[in-house]
Amino acid sequence: MNHKIIKSSIAIALATLVSLSVINTQAYPPFLKQATKFGAKDCTFCHKQPEGGEGWNKRGTWLIAEKDKRKADKIDVEWLSEYGDKAAVTAASAAQASEQWAELDNFHEVMSQTFHPAEEGNLQPIRKLAGDLAARAKQWLDSKPPKIYDAPEIKAILVKLNAESKALADGIAKGANDEQIKKDLTALHDRFHEIMGACREEKKKHQ
Repeated sequence: MNHKIIKSSIAIALATLVSLSVINTQAYPPFLKQATKFGAKDCTFCHKQPEGGEGWNKRGTWLIAEKDKRKADKIDVEWLSEYGDKAAVTAASAAQASEQWAELDNFHEVMSQTFHPAEEGNLQPIRKLAGDLAARAKQWLDSKPPKIYDAPEIKAILVKLNAESKALADGIAKGANDEQIKKDLTALHDRFHEIMGACREEKKKHQ
């Protein structure tokens, strides 16, 4: 008799679990299934808790806000195509803007136009653009750096780069020979990369 009661209890319990499973499958999981293409694996995709219910994470809060903004009757899973991309692009753009140093790029532009030809023995570009290179070095020195690069170490190297750029331009104006020009330009190029290295180190401190 006891065995029959136990078997009956087990059967009822299993039936209950199956019915609950069916209910759950028909409720939240349809949205979850549709959201798998956006990376959804379980209820924590939108909820704070694995079992769902009240309590939304950032994504869930965003979806609810979108529903209200769009005056929609229900949440459309396709809205998620706008959530991740916009957030990522906005964050990346903000980070890039905070690191942008126009005067650095301006100096590098002329450095590239002069140093690489000089490596191949063509000193005509640096003879022609030495004054412009020196002027851009001065503009870079006088500019206000992005907060992330506003460091005494970078400023000190930049002072040296400015002085060396001017010395190179003055030397060319006074008739410096090819060997001296190439030597000074190479040293200036190394100084530029010293600044770039210092900038990378400062960036690491802010990460």
